[in-house]
Amino acid sequence: MSDFVYSRRNLPKGMLTKEIISIYQEDFPEVYEFHGNWGSMGVSRNLYNGFQPYEDETYICVIVGGPVLCFRDNLFLNEGIRTEGTEAILQRWLAGKITWDEDLSGPFAVLIIDKQTSSIYCVTDLMSFIPVFSYQHSTEIMISTHVDVLGVLSKQHYDIDIVSKVDFILYGIVTYPYTIYRRITQLHPASVHFIGIESENLSPEYYWLPYETFTFKTIGEAAGEVQKSLESYVTRVTEGMSAIALFISGGEDSRAVLGLLPKELKRDAFIFLNSINREGKRAKEAANAYNVNFEVVIRSNSYYLEILPLSSDLVGSGAEYIHSHTLKFHKSCRLADYSAVFGGLYSDELLKGDCIEKAKWIRRLPFLPQIKSRNHSKVNPINTSIFKKEILDELTRRRKAHLKRIGSIRAKSADEWFELWPSSMNSDLPSVHANRRLFRSYEPYMGNDIVKICASVPQKWTLNRRLFRHVARPYLEQSKWLLHSDGRLPYFPWYINSFVQFGVWSFQQISKRTGLVKGFQGPWGEWEAIMKSQEYQEYIYKYADGIKVMSGAFTEQNVLEIFKSGKLTTMQQINLLQTLYGNLKNIHINEEPLEKRNEKLI
Repeated sequence: MSDFVYSRRNLPKGMLTKEIISIYQEDFPEVYEFHGNWGSMGVSRNLYNGFQPYEDETYICVIVGGPVLCFRDNLFLNEGIRTEGTEAILQRWLAGKITWDEDLSGPFAVLIIDKQTSSIYCVTDLMSFIPVFSYQHSTEIMISTHVDVLGVLSKQHYDIDIVSKVDFILYGIVTYPYTIYRRITQLHPASVHFIGIESENLSPEYYWLPYETFTFKTIGEAAGEVQKSLESYVTRVTEGMSAIALFISGGEDSRAVLGLLPKELKRDAFIFLNSINREGKRAKEAANAYNVNFEVVIRSNSYYLEILPLSSDLVGSGAEYIHSHTLKFHKSCRLADYSAVFGGLYSDELLKGDCIEKAKWIRRLPFLPQIKSRNHSKVNPINTSIFKKEILDELTRRRKAHLKRIGSIRAKSADEWFELWPSSMNSDLPSVHANRRLFRSYEPYMGNDIVKICASVPQKWTLNRRLFRHVARPYLEQSKWLLHSDGRLPYFPWYINSFVQFGVWSFQQISKRTGLVKGFQGPWGEWEAIMKSQEYQEYIYKYADGIKVMSGAFTEQNVLEIFKSGKLTTMQQINLLQTLYGNLKNIHINEEPLEKRNEKLI
């Protein structure tokens, strides 16, 4: 959990609480409110121990997320004073010793209020893994970690940015710095934002920029630094703990994390699947290889439809809801009882060049070596007759502006970092949004040192998993001969795996076509089957009226015809369904006075 809302204008007591708990449809969090001459602020209870809001005579300090402190021990994460981490950050800042890109690692947002001067300082993390949003109009300034809460409190929920809605449907993100609300924007990543008593706007100052400066002579040198950083991150988190959890899969990222985790700890590994398929069997073999407890949780085939309202509200508009893989299971698996739950997110993006556009044949023939595409660009316009030309033209202009912004600091890899900085440009990030609000989630590959190292290596080192393999090799030793669910042996380099994977891939293709292997073999939802279900059609009917909010963007007004047209990909249809839900929710909010709606939330 843990989200904050700050308003320069004083708001009635209770209003901030009611809007923050509206993120949740159940299990409402405790919310703390603060009011003074400086304005009003509300923050929900932080699940990470030691990071509750702290107040003294002069300052209020709020931490969102669970950053790993690199300037001292982190024993308080397991047991300690509720505000120990928050106080440590505040005192280091007051002493003028804080170095944000070195002292705090991982996703975070910091808000410091000087009650005597009415000055506000808001700090975003290195990549905006936790995005922060702002509304500024005339003398009014509001900031929040949840865009929809800010939309309602700033009364912008009626002023929708239709271009951003289309952006989300087509790409699964909203191009930075825009949001789905016309007057709400995202704050800069890796920045300290200042609001003084005389300020008319937020004043940002970058503390780090991902300059394209290559600092390592060899790939082995870079890999060694990544290993040190990963091991330091895990050690700092787990010091003093006796039991931890992690998510396991049939892939290599979770195996590398398994190899990193201290063996003396009780380690419980979870996987969520529709059935015990190939992915599950590989995961169980990996769990056995590393001698960890293994638990598979079977979900319903319609799980990713069932969680649409709950997940959409949780992650916020402009973020794909389908990445909330742990929602509901966080309760049945008692994930909140663990002091730390580890994942393997962002290894693909930072260590394997996942955001580098590859030659087209790689998607169809994954056993071939990866070669960077010379023709593709993230700003190539999508030509679709579903949306009006002027909407698509404005969307392309925004994407080009973002690419130009990235190109000014990363000329050779702008197309890759287009999706990375800020990380809200990456459609996988909502997994972080959901998990951090449900349990104490830690992602080793998101450590600050990892980010900085990966920003300073050439793209050719990340292609074909070269950097990842150099980094992960010692951690994969225990599962050296265990196949990845896609047919590779992760311990070995691409030129060996090309032959191995070709054989396994060919067998899998033949087995699928001949019916030798039946059923869905992947880890996530089987959308081909979901979209053929009666329940999916019922969801379309249920949310169809949501098109009224953005009817001016479509060339076709009949929602059923849009879904049947075949002009949207599977993911675009899912994003459209989520958008219709959000639109319908906005319609209901607009039809009801805010005060009346708030009464229902308690």
